[in-house]
Amino acid sequence: MPADATSNGTADGVAAADPADGAEPTRIGIIGGTGPAGAALAARLADIGCEVTLGSRSKYRSMEVVDNILDRWPDRRLRIQPGANDLAAEEPTVVIATPWDAAAITARGVAEHLRGKVVATMSNALARVDDEFVPLIPPRGSVAASVQASLPDSRVAAALQHVPATELGNLDEPVHGDILICSDHREATWHIAEIVDRMPGARALDCGNLSNATAIEAFTAVLMQLNTRYRTRVALRLVGLDHVPISVLGGGPSGVDIAQPAAETVPD
Repeated sequence: MPADATSNGTADGVAAADPADGAEPTRIGIIGGTGPAGAALAARLADIGCEVTLGSRSKYRSMEVVDNILDRWPDRRLRIQPGANDLAAEEPTVVIATPWDAAAITARGVAEHLRGKVVATMSNALARVDDEFVPLIPPRGSVAASVQASLPDSRVAAALQHVPATELGNLDEPVHGDILICSDHREATWHIAEIVDRMPGARALDCGNLSNATAIEAFTAVLMQLNTRYRTRVALRLVGLDHVPISVLGGGPSGVDIAQPAAETVPD
């Protein structure tokens, strides 16, 4: 870790945002969080001051992944605890980070813990055919819509589909990208956006209803194809939009206790 970095931030002006003084930290559970995307998200969320429960089908696998994260970032105050998926599902806000074809089934298995909660999905239904990435369309149109159908008493939002795990988990660098969020529940969009806006370099954008998750998830195939063709890692950044936090644009949600963003994002 660079000598000029803080214990909960990074060097070169890239600093994580702590919750407002005196405020309770945001608690988030990640179901199926031991894969690359889930582990990267756990590290990033903990670095912005969240308390994270990293869930897995095996608590021992969760313990191993948490130990790896903490060993990689020993000088940061990362509050991540391991546990089984049902423990992660007990947190007030939940992210489902399983492979796409297990997301709805896994959600159904912990549905009793998720009633009334905001649940984010970050999976993409993709297949690789020769050198091409091909988007797959689940029966309900998207992974997020399938999870919402499995959780009728929860408020599901699609988010974080386009952020590569390597960049998301590198706490020495900002996220550098727009995070597209859609949901049939505006308060779910606002809630996830408030968390995303704490991530240095990230910008949350309200993309409307959950029906748009079909396009958002499928577009990941385009980004992965660009990565392959140009041997790089692209990030999505839309032009023509001034950054105003979604919670401010919407006047604040009802039914979910959401604080204002704790810090501005770091400019590009």
